[in-house]
Amino acid sequence: MGIVAERAPANPFSPSFGTTPPLLAGRDEVLARFAEAIETGPTHPDYTLLVTGDRGTGKTALLNALEATAAERGWLTVSAAASSESLSERIAAEAVRCLEQLPGGRRRVRLGSLSVLGVGVELDPGDAIPIGSGSLTSVLEQLGEELTDARIGLLLTVDELHDVPRDDVRNVASAVQIVTRRRQRPVAFAAAALPLIEHSHLADPHMTFLQRCARAPLGPLTPEETRRALREPIVSRGSAIDDDALAEAVESTLGYPYMIQLVGFHAWRMRATTDEPISVVDIRAAIVEAEHAMVEQVAGPVWNRLSPMDRRFLVAMLQDETDSSLADIAARLDRSLQYARAYRRRLLAAGALSPVSAGRVRFRHHALRRRAQDAARDDPDLS
Repeated sequence: MGIVAERAPANPFSPSFGTTPPLLAGRDEVLARFAEAIETGPTHPDYTLLVTGDRGTGKTALLNALEATAAERGWLTVSAAASSESLSERIAAEAVRCLEQLPGGRRRVRLGSLSVLGVGVELDPGDAIPIGSGSLTSVLEQLGEELTDARIGLLLTVDELHDVPRDDVRNVASAVQIVTRRRQRPVAFAAAALPLIEHSHLADPHMTFLQRCARAPLGPLTPEETRRALREPIVSRGSAIDDDALAEAVESTLGYPYMIQLVGFHAWRMRATTDEPISVVDIRAAIVEAEHAMVEQVAGPVWNRLSPMDRRFLVAMLQDETDSSLADIAARLDRSLQYARAYRRRLLAAGALSPVSAGRVRFRHHALRRRAQDAARDDPDLS
C-alpha cells in the first residue's frame, strides 16, 4: 500500500467579489446592532438598513453575514440583486416560496392562472393577484402574518441597489414601508449600494423610506483590524507570518477589505513551501499581484463609466502627489473654476473622488490613480 501524502492546508483567503472572508473584521458593531434589531422588532431603527461603500469594501460580505445572523434565529431570507428582471417581481415570487414553506401559508397559496416569471399566485380561492407593484405588498403582508404566527421573521436583502431602476426601487420600498413600518410585520430589510446612490435614488423626493433607513457606511479598516484580518486566518491554518511581513502587508492595504484578501491570498501561494512562515519577500510579490487586480477589478469599472472630460480631469490631478486644487485643475484643463466645480460634483457622485475641502479633492482610491496613470501613458490626448 502506498503512502498518501498529507494535503497542504487550503488558502484561507477569498479574494472573490460577493464571498465572505474567513474573518469579517471591523463590522462587529453593525452585526451587533442588527442582531439587536431583529430581537426587538420593527420599531428598532436598524430593522431597515442601507449599507454603502466603494467597490471592495465588503458590502456583499456584510449582507451575507446579516443573512447568517437571521438564519441562526430561524428566520427565512430572500436575497436579490440588480439584474435585467424586475426586482419587485423576483421578490414576490421568492416570498410566495417562503409562504409555501410555512404550515399556514402552504394551505393558502396555490398556482393560479396569472403568470409572472412562470408563477401565478392566489392567496385565497378565487382571488388571483398579479405579481407586480401592488401585489408585492399583498404577498409580503400575507407572509408577514404567517411569520408573526410562527414567531419568526423574514430578512429581505438587495445587493447593488444603485443599479436597480428607480421605479422598481420605489415599488419595493413602498411595499416594505407598508408591511414593516406601518403594519409592524416581522419583515426586515437590508440593501447594499455604492455611495453614488446618494445622488440618484436617495435624491428622489419620493424615496422617503430609503432616506429613513439606518445607514452603515463601510470605510477602511483600522490598522489593528487589518492586522487581525491578515494574521488570524493564517494562524488558523497552522501557519505563520513574520512580524515585518505583517507590518508591510498592513501598510500596503490601507485597510481596504478587498486588498487585504488579495494580499493575503497571493502571499499564501508565494511561499516556497507551506511549512515556512510568510516573509517580507512573499508579501512584496503579493502586493504587486494585488495592486494589478485592484486596478483592473476595482478602478476599472469606475473608469469605464466616466466621460472623456471626466478622465481628463483625473489625469490633470496626476501632477499632484496627494490632493489637488480645483483652481490648478481648471488651469491645466484651460477651463473656468466654475467648470471644474461642476466636474468635481460629477466625479464625487461617480465615486472617483473624495472631497478634502471646498476647493480641494483627491483620488478616492490609489488604484484609480494607477488606472489614470496607465490611461495617460496609453492615450496622450488625455494629458
